[in-house]
Amino acid sequence: MLEEDIISEWYKEFNHSIIDSDILFVALFSTNKELIFANKAITLLFKGDPCESLINPNFDALLLLDNTIPLIFDGFLTLGDYSSINTSISAQIYRKENRLLIIGGVKANHLIEQNITMHKLNRDLGNLQRELIKEKHELEITLRQLNTSNDELEKLNENKDRFISILAHDLKSPFQSILGFLELLIERIHHEDRGRIESQLSMIFSSAQNTYHLLDDLLLWARAESGKITYEPQKQNLAEVCINAIDNLVLNARNKDITITHSIDADIFVFADVNMISTVFRNLISNAIKFTHKGGCISISAIQTDSDVTITVADNGLGIQPEILNKLFNISHKVTTKGTDKETGTGLGLFLCKEFVEIHGGRIWAESEVGKGSDFKFTLKSFVGI
Repeated sequence: MLEEDIISEWYKEFNHSIIDSDILFVALFSTNKELIFANKAITLLFKGDPCESLINPNFDALLLLDNTIPLIFDGFLTLGDYSSINTSISAQIYRKENRLLIIGGVKANHLIEQNITMHKLNRDLGNLQRELIKEKHELEITLRQLNTSNDELEKLNENKDRFISILAHDLKSPFQSILGFLELLIERIHHEDRGRIESQLSMIFSSAQNTYHLLDDLLLWARAESGKITYEPQKQNLAEVCINAIDNLVLNARNKDITITHSIDADIFVFADVNMISTVFRNLISNAIKFTHKGGCISISAIQTDSDVTITVADNGLGIQPEILNKLFNISHKVTTKGTDKETGTGLGLFLCKEFVEIHGGRIWAESEVGKGSDFKFTLKSFVGI
């Protein structure tokens, strides 16, 4: 079958495809710049005036080309305008007398090149996306680290202010009390009876001992905050640690006629750092003395399981308000409740108790009823459970 016969047979289909094609660009102009025909595809490339949409080569340049042969141009034709992104198509332009026929499309080799380029762009885009995701993840980690550092800095500032407050007030007041008692004692030493002098000396000793314990707590706190405190757990007899703590505070208790007893079995052993646990006992017993009325009592007990020992320091003193219970072990919340003899405190001791118990993997809490007393409890690992 001849080519002319094929075209004739399929004329309607060819015509329909040319007019509605999305990949074949056809336009017919007169030499006086009038658009005679344009299919759907090329009209999408026109920006404003169709004739002015021919940018490179432009319409005037096409008219100057050699028209002795019908095909006056074979190459890339750029359409659009100068103010936006333009489109270049592979085109052939024919001229017959006063008419220009533009037929454009996409060459197969150009499609292959574009596909290769697009594949490379997609690959580069994928790499870029992965890199962005990685950088975003790293940025999120950095932001979390910055937030953590900021929180730690705020905590350090709070602790610094707390430390200065303790030095300025809580540490100064006991010395003023000691100096006052000593001055009074010196003035009256030749006029007071022995019993009175012994009573005053006992109060001076208690005040000095409390101040020493506060200094000790301050040093321990500073070491704990700087991460320089040593943790050396060993097998410890719990009753012996408790008795030593009671002995160190017996004079404080005697000044308020408070009885301290313990019922810890002599065969209970824990795996603990003796210095830390001694500090926990000392602070909890001292706290109980502070909030127990004269003539009151404090009892210390322990219950052992296969893996843990729960220690309780109980008193029959003032008790604690429910809204204060959750703040007891937080250094940033200063609880200013005074003791039964108007004793003041810093809250630092209970904070250290929490720090040291948690270093041992235990927990500490308080149970209380106002007017009936408080139970301070903490857990340690039983040595038999190690």
